[in-house]
Amino acid sequence: MTIPVLVTLNFTDVHLERLRSVSADLDVVRVPARSSEEVAEALNARPETEVLYTLRMPACWEEQWAVQWVQFHSAGVDHVDFDQVPAHVRLTTASGVHAVVLAEHTLALLLALWRHVPRMLAFQARRQWPEGRWSLFAAPLLRGHTVGILGYGSIGREVARVFHALGMEVLAYKRNPARTRDTGFALPGVGDPEGAIPRAYYGPGQLHELLAQCDVVVNVLPATPETENLLNAKAFAAMKPGSIFINIGRGKTVDEVALVAALQHGPLAAAGLDVFAQEPLPAESPLWELENVVISPHVGGFFQEYDDVCVELFRHNLARYVAGRPLLNEVNRNTGY
Repeated sequence: MTIPVLVTLNFTDVHLERLRSVSADLDVVRVPARSSEEVAEALNARPETEVLYTLRMPACWEEQWAVQWVQFHSAGVDHVDFDQVPAHVRLTTASGVHAVVLAEHTLALLLALWRHVPRMLAFQARRQWPEGRWSLFAAPLLRGHTVGILGYGSIGREVARVFHALGMEVLAYKRNPARTRDTGFALPGVGDPEGAIPRAYYGPGQLHELLAQCDVVVNVLPATPETENLLNAKAFAAMKPGSIFINIGRGKTVDEVALVAALQHGPLAAAGLDVFAQEPLPAESPLWELENVVISPHVGGFFQEYDDVCVELFRHNLARYVAGRPLLNEVNRNTGY
């Protein structure tokens, strides 16, 4: 029995052939659609579609659509209105695709702050070789310091692997700290699938206990009702004096007024920020002017091989779907991820 598959991303012919090679039962069609309206138009033209690969979702669901499974091109689904998607439609994400690049980006932000790269660039712009270089640039080794990772999914686990390789001690915060294994998609050799790296796990109600121990805090939390403004004034007050905060998760998890205050008056020494409550970050935001902040414009997940890795994940899931096996990265609508 043929399974109609609609791909709304502009995958290459090579990508499509890799998808078709999974099974002769797959009828894979590519119809690039950038907006929710265009995705709806593509489904209206092919209402028999059983599997949809997309970045955007239609604003309203039509009864004539035969879709049983939606594979997203993104790891986060906070842009999806679950109430508009019938309960029987299975939803899976691209979780795991960004693990390597976001771990690299996190390391870049941390090293820039830890090794005073913005200060170096300021002297470079002035063509100035500074006096007192030791006091300006001598930093402690990262080795032996503690990093707390908020959100121990595929990205958090790769951040842990990289930072642990530098000699840092890892603490992990997750919704269910008793479940240490990761069963989602991961490239070979990436992450911490068995959850063996952290010295300790912390769950809801224990956040401030973790924060007080960390020299570096990396936020990878998704945006859910439970995580909105979780990093608030009380959370920042609980952080170690002189600590560094990195946010590569979601901007809505952070109270930015409290973040600015923590950067201006302590306890934070610096922050590396890739995501914000409002994007683009408004020009009037005080974050732009703080010398102890490095801002990247939500580009941490960008890498040139993105589609290649997404196709590899989709191939794995297509094979599972055809065989009737559990899908990787299936969304729990109750938790929102």
